[in-house]
Formats: sequence, C-alpha cells, structure tokens
Amino acid sequence: MFNKKTLLGVCVVATIIFGNQVYAAENGNSTYAPGSAQYFIADFPQQSGNYLQLLSYYSNATQLNDDKGDEVKGSDLDLSIFAQTLRFITVWDLDLFNADVVSSELIGTFVNVDNSVNTPYGRFYDKDNGLADVIFSPLIFQWNLGEKKNIQTVAALSFVLPIGSYSNGSMMNVSNNRFALQPVFGLRYKAESGLDIGISPRFSFNWENDDTKYKTGTEFFADYMLGYKIGHWQPAIVGYYSTQLEDDELNGVKLANSKTEGFGIGPAIQYQFNNGALVSASWQKDIVAKNKSEGDGFYLSAAIKY
Repeated sequence: MFNKKTLLGVCVVATIIFGNQVYAAENGNSTYAPGSAQYFIADFPQQSGNYLQLLSYYSNATQLNDDKGDEVKGSDLDLSIFAQTLRFITVWDLDLFNADVVSSELIGTFVNVDNSVNTPYGRFYDKDNGLADVIFSPLIFQWNLGEKKNIQTVAALSFVLPIGSYSNGSMMNVSNNRFALQPVFGLRYKAESGLDIGISPRFSFNWENDDTKYKTGTEFFADYMLGYKIGHWQPAIVGYYSTQLEDDELNGVKLANSKTEGFGIGPAIQYQFNNGALVSASWQKDIVAKNKSEGDGFYLSAAIKY
C-alpha cells in the first residue's frame, strides 16, 4: 500500500538542490500506510462470509523535514495525495489453531499524487497515478479471550506483491517494485458499550528494487485507537507511530541518516447501523516527521457485508 505521508521524489530534489541528507525510503513509498487501521484494529467479523471496506484518503503537505525533523528551508513543498483503497475480507468457517475467527484479506489501492517544490532552476513539478502494490494476507487468526470474549488478539503474515504501476527511471512511483514480508499483530479490548482500545504492530522486511538497486531498511509500524462506544456512535483518538530499524542501502552501500520516523494523532468518529454496516471519518496530524513530509491526512471509510 502506498505510504501517503512522503515522497522520495521530493527528497531527491531537496538533496540535490539544498545539499541535505534526505533519503527516506525509495520514492517515499513505505509498504504500509501508517494510521489507516483505526477502528479495524484486531477486529474481524465473527460470522463467515465476504466483507468489503472502502477507504478514501486525502492529504496535503507543505513542509519537508530532514533526519532531525527540521524543515528543509527553501523547499516550499506542495504535495497532495488522493487514494482509494478496496479491502476485501473473507471470513472462513474453519477451526484452525483454536482461533475464533479465520479470515483472508486482499488490499488494493489506487493513488493519485501531485507534487511541486522550489529549486534554484525554477519550480519542479511531478505527478503519478495508478495502482499501488497489493497486500495479500492468506490466513489471519483472531482469538477472543477473557470471560466476556472481549479481549481480541490477531496474528497474520502479509505479503506485499509488486504488481502496481511502476516506471523505471521515474523520480516518482506509486509502486515500490519490490517484494516485502510483513508479520502483523493486534491486541484490542472491546467492551459492548464503553471503552474500546487497540494497537496493531507491524514489521516490514523489504527486498531490494532490482531496477534501481535501492533497498529500504526494515520498517516498523504501530497503529493505535482509543475510543468510547455510546450506542451506535463511537468517538475516538486514532493515529500511528512509524520508524525504520535499519538505514536504506543503494548498490549495497548503507545511506547514513536515511531512517524515517513519524508520529500522527487525531480525532475520529464512527457510526454502526443496525445491520452491522460501519461508516467512519478521521483527521490525523503529523506531530513527528523525520526524513519525510509533514502534513494532514483525512480519512473516510465504509464497511459492508456482501
């Protein structure tokens, strides 16, 4: 999935123009969009069947930061991103490893990116659109624990498949053109009415882009949600933390100070219909942004059974 927080194309230009060490994940694309889980952390439908989540996203960033989180002066970044994600879930009628829910998941995202930044040679413009890399999770296990079965734990192994839109030599791509393996976990306490809190850690072990010989260092993401259910409504605080555990590599050589780090937070609201369908909206503000753009993200989501 396209990382809607940053673009390396911007960083490359800033590095060339302003002489700053701003690398941060090839093309700015992480293999996961941090902050997107929100109300869906460690919570899969209890009944077997097919489900669909539609997630619309828009962001605007006007600040590019270096590895210390300080603004790259003079860049005058203007980055806007729109993404539409389709998340297909199948809950199986299976009994495996004593899990209460066994499911599979396929996530596809179409992205449109428009970016501009100042250079000594004039204003630089670039844009791209197309299908981002697909995330496939063949088996996801959820265990409902406790006397009331309201402590939910999730474990899965996701595969990032490099089948998205990619053009070798382009400064900006919505696809990473590389494979990634992601262990995913989740923990949630979910009262029928009242407190609802969850966290979902995810690691991403990234392969090298064979065309560019660029390898993004291992990434870690943690989405979180703290909500309170009142009838059909549930207000919440949602967000993410992301970091790289290793520096990036180019042609097998480590790039110093190339790790990204980010933290975002914001309000959210969800409404659940009597038939179980869900709609939600949220806004997230980047509070920490190192080697990445800093901006605001807006989410609108709907989930149904079909």
